[in-house]
Amino acid sequence: MSRLTLGIDIDGTLTEFDSFLPYLNRLLNTQVKPEQIIQYDLHEIFGMEYKEFSDLFDQHSKPIYEESIPRLCAKQQLHWIDERFNIVYITARYKEYMDLTKRWLIDHGFPVREIVCTGSHDKLAAIEEHQVKIMVEDRLENALQIWDSLQVPVYLLDTPYNQAKLPAGVVRVKDWFQIQHDLKGKGYR
Repeated sequence: MSRLTLGIDIDGTLTEFDSFLPYLNRLLNTQVKPEQIIQYDLHEIFGMEYKEFSDLFDQHSKPIYEESIPRLCAKQQLHWIDERFNIVYITARYKEYMDLTKRWLIDHGFPVREIVCTGSHDKLAAIEEHQVKIMVEDRLENALQIWDSLQVPVYLLDTPYNQAKLPAGVVRVKDWFQIQHDLKGKGYR
């Protein structure tokens, strides 16, 4: 079986979806809890206007990204995946965070492969360019767009903010073990 390319988002996928909470709670003197994050856009959860929150997040992205906590067992499962697939990390992070992202991957023991920083949530061009055949995401809108536009199957890592009925090409998974289990069931041993 030839090696397919598996695309992997980073924030909320390799990182715990609530990694940014300790930093933002300290910064904003709030006590937002993970279970309160029921929508992807966080401005309302923190009681801010969209632009105000977006500007604040942009100003503090570096320490937020540096302090991000890896998802449980993601490292072990990614090494298993790396032996069977070509990996490309496709993130909405801005290009200026490329080196920081690479350093974070190294520091946390992830396979270091190509990183594409799109600077937006629209990842379709990167997925097409890198001939991604399977994508791993946490953002519901991204997963739906990838499946609807490209018919690329998506593993959607379960979070409080991505709950919805899913089309056949988007499979909700609890964790990276479930991704590995599903891939094994498809013949990737």
